[in-house]
Amino acid sequence: MLTNIITVVGLATLLWALVHTTRNVVRNRKARHFDASAYGLVPREQLDSRRSGPPGEEPALRLAVEAALNGAWEPAAGLLADTAERQDWAERWRLVEVFADLAVEDERWLRIWRAKRPQDADAVVVHAHALLLRAWAARGEKYIKQTSDEQVALFGELLPTSMYAAQEAARLAPGDPSPWITMVAAARGLGVPHDEFRRLWSEVTNRAPQHYDAHWQALQYWCEKWHGSHQLMFKFAKQAAAAAPAGSLISGIYLHAVYEAALQDGDAAYRTWATKPMLARIQADLAQADPADRRLPAIRHLYAAVLVKTGRYAEALAQFRLIGGWCGAAPWTDNQDAAAAFHHARGLAALHSGRP
Repeated sequence: MLTNIITVVGLATLLWALVHTTRNVVRNRKARHFDASAYGLVPREQLDSRRSGPPGEEPALRLAVEAALNGAWEPAAGLLADTAERQDWAERWRLVEVFADLAVEDERWLRIWRAKRPQDADAVVVHAHALLLRAWAARGEKYIKQTSDEQVALFGELLPTSMYAAQEAARLAPGDPSPWITMVAAARGLGVPHDEFRRLWSEVTNRAPQHYDAHWQALQYWCEKWHGSHQLMFKFAKQAAAAAPAGSLISGIYLHAVYEAALQDGDAAYRTWATKPMLARIQADLAQADPADRRLPAIRHLYAAVLVKTGRYAEALAQFRLIGGWCGAAPWTDNQDAAAAFHHARGLAALHSGRP
């Protein structure tokens, strides 16, 4: 009798699994080929995986980059000096990243700038971050067990130089958080202890408590693959959101934490960490955010993906409509075909949300 009951239960479980698997296969097939325009979405053939959102009109930056490529440093110096004068630390950091990345490819203009003005803090800030980018490029993006001994050795040689240069920049510009953000990023690679990292982090927040990119760098330190754990990472993300005013995009840092956990644990991380209170807070902040904020599209992409993974399809569909046809952002770019991954996710959102 007991054997018969076990057999029946086993067959029922097997049947349920078969039906469930078949249903998912059918839904995924439909999602990959759904009619996007019927749901108010950009058609599949018009998706753009080059960017996370529409490009802004930035003639001054474009001219500064072109000038630098031709050896002229003055336009870049002018833009950076303006951000320091206005204490627009978010914009300043964006320019530091742009010009540091440019210097990694061609540093002639930066060498001339530093020779002409050796005590110019702006030049030292860019130089420090360019050294950091070179160090990370030498190491590569793979996990340490997948990184060669030669890469690790070169990384270890280059990383301290960026820390020293950032310290010099901080001395020349004591109110600027930018060199401290470079130090926070370098500290991750150097493996500084938690207490020392917290000290560095306090230097950033004393100068720019709501700096989004700085929070992203700090989150990387606290994640499990570096020097923290899921618990420490999510504690940091929650505290950052709690300290931020309503409408701040800092709450979006929590989405990056969910994304990091999912990279480690798979889809189970969404069910574990994407809590209703945090998603509600993020939704409220996105609704109040400046539509022109350059960070908004990337956060929307992560938010839409989390909503799909947690079965909140109608809310996800609303975010996909706001995103439009841009799909050059995480998590879609983790796939070989970012546009296909993006289209599939919004297909799930659309088909599960009901009729067009």
